Amino acid sequence: MESGEKGHEARLKEILTAYNEAWTKYWDSYIKLQDQLYESLRAGREVSWLAATDERKLSEINQVQRSLFESMPRRLDYSPLGQITHDMSSAPNKIKNLEAALVKADDGCRSLEAAIALMKEKVEAMKEAISAAGS
Repeated sequence: MESGEKGHEARLKEILTAYNEAWTKYWDSYIKLQDQLYESLRAGREVSWLAATDERKLSEINQVQRSLFESMPRRLDYSPLGQITHDMSSAPNKIKNLEAALVKADDGCRSLEAAIALMKEKVEAMKEAISAAGS
């Protein structure tokens, strides 16, 4: 029986090691995406100023952007692992929370893809309009 228990513990350790590798890859991808999103946000913000045809409109756009930036989530604070509950009895609940968060992230990615497609469509329309105005 002891051999089976050791085999189970070894398998669990292997699974958790593989999970940590996957988590590191996920985190790296998350940071890269976040950096790309901030860069595209900056570029999009600069283009939005083209709509400012007068001082009133400029002020209005600036106020909307200020509100949007105030509502942006802050970067994640690091908590040392020693401050996190480390018992296996809480594992099912933590895994359930992770699954729920990943479903939300998946939904968010689909929403982001739709928003990116919309932005590309509007960028194309702007390019065509500017090109037509220059002709």
